[in-house]
Amino acid sequence: MKQFIFFLLLFLAALWANAQTEKPELVTDRPDQTEAPVLVPKGALQVETGFIYEHDKESNVDLTNFTYNTTLIKYGVNDHLELRFINEYLGSRVRVGEKPMTSTQGFSPLAVGVKLKIADAKGFWPQAAFIGHINLRSGSKEYEPNYTAADFRFTLSHELSDRFELSYNLGAEWNGETPEAAFLYTLALGYDISDRVGAFVEGYSFFPEGEQADNRVDAGITVLITDVVQWDLSAGLGLSDNSPDSFISTGASFRLFK
Repeated sequence: MKQFIFFLLLFLAALWANAQTEKPELVTDRPDQTEAPVLVPKGALQVETGFIYEHDKESNVDLTNFTYNTTLIKYGVNDHLELRFINEYLGSRVRVGEKPMTSTQGFSPLAVGVKLKIADAKGFWPQAAFIGHINLRSGSKEYEPNYTAADFRFTLSHELSDRFELSYNLGAEWNGETPEAAFLYTLALGYDISDRVGAFVEGYSFFPEGEQADNRVDAGITVLITDVVQWDLSAGLGLSDNSPDSFISTGASFRLFK
């Protein structure tokens, strides 16, 4: 409850601040899996938070995963550096046949990281940035990793026209449960329906070492409520045996001070 009140106060502050001056464009890393190469403006604090529901059923095992609150906080240090902090409150429910359901809830490890500007778009060459995080050995007992984990990705985007944008990521991540890496790629096509409404379709995959690839597709919309407040909704499907059958997400993002 305290966390909810804190973010509600920040949200209301963003609404009030929006009326004061014209703001730079709000660019978020949610709701798709493709991170944007755009950095938060210098001196600005941006909060991106939301809810994710995943469902998977195989044989007589029914698994439901929740991310009750996924929160990314970004701070613009200068035109080339952004600080990033990620924390999530997770939950899962498992039912095997007619057995009673078991459930788990808790905080994920805290991730701290940076986004570094690499290049602006120029002709054929895309806008590009590098993102890296270290996931600390923290969080609730149920989700505390065995190893200090990390992830990184290169984020790139091309403006195809006034309304279309093609974005993609390449990288790898370590989940902290095992020392093996999972390589990843994402590919998203964005379309500006209007000045305040956008849509996207996306495909992405994870390639854990020694395991089958986890392939997924999703699509969604974003609605810019004010210049610094955005609401989003997305949903997707798993394409591999080890992917969730379906998932849906909704959330809000807002920026303060700029």
